[in-house]
Amino acid sequence: MNLLKQNVGLEVDSKKIKVSFQVMYQDLSIKILGSRTWDNSVKTFDTMKEWIEKKRIEEFDVHLTMEATGVYYENLAYFFNERSSFIVHVLLPNMSNAFRKSLNEKSKTDEIDARLLGQMGLERQLREWEPMSDQMRQLKKLNRERLRLHKEKTMVSNQLHAEQASYDPKKTSIKRFEKRLEFLAKQIEQIEKELRSNVNKDPELKQRIDHACTAKGLGFITVCGVVSELNGFALFTNRGQIVSYTGYDVIKKESGSTVNSPTKISKKGNSYIRQMLYMSAMSAARSDEHHRDYYH
Repeated sequence: MNLLKQNVGLEVDSKKIKVSFQVMYQDLSIKILGSRTWDNSVKTFDTMKEWIEKKRIEEFDVHLTMEATGVYYENLAYFFNERSSFIVHVLLPNMSNAFRKSLNEKSKTDEIDARLLGQMGLERQLREWEPMSDQMRQLKKLNRERLRLHKEKTMVSNQLHAEQASYDPKKTSIKRFEKRLEFLAKQIEQIEKELRSNVNKDPELKQRIDHACTAKGLGFITVCGVVSELNGFALFTNRGQIVSYTGYDVIKKESGSTVNSPTKISKKGNSYIRQMLYMSAMSAARSDEHHRDYYH
């Protein structure tokens, strides 16, 4: 039978990569040529490439399909994107979940996920992945560093408060806490200056961010962080996809008369965006009449 397409499904997490190499023939039948598991380490990528090369048909490009799972897929995606005759596809989790449901697949393991991603890459015309620009990548790193420092600053602030409120507070401990807070505040300030400097180098991006900042509750840092996390919205075609990617989609469990759980957001998505938008949402709920009414 003549080959139509070859695709590698990759289920990637922080430690392992499950691989499923599949081909589709002219009669639309699908065959799995091999499955393996590798450590998620740059050191293993060359071995993985050699394994794929041994199974591939030279005349055809090899498609690779994976999910956008945090940052764990990035090294792998960049590695194969830089090599000729490999075409990388990175999917939003809601797309692969919809494909799973269409097949009525109820079980979920890494092996099954890799197989489904391989099958999906064969059956669907997927958009080719475009790497994040250097500018967006740097903005993303800076924003995440700032979030980590803010989290640490909050922790130290709480420790300082606890020490001050304790019986016979130790003055030397309080001074150390205050110095750490001062140090963290300076580092956060440095990052914010660096973010503004990077954005100012791109007049078009600056204009878009400034325009978004006119919305109630949104400031430069928040908008810059959200835009960088979403790679300038490159993978998205509608707002429903963004809602799902960030974990803001609402879920409800209701069955008969015994199960009737309250609705809540799924939180199955980018937690960095939810961290950044939480305080913005609270600010809008306090300061804007429309948002306040909606909140209540």
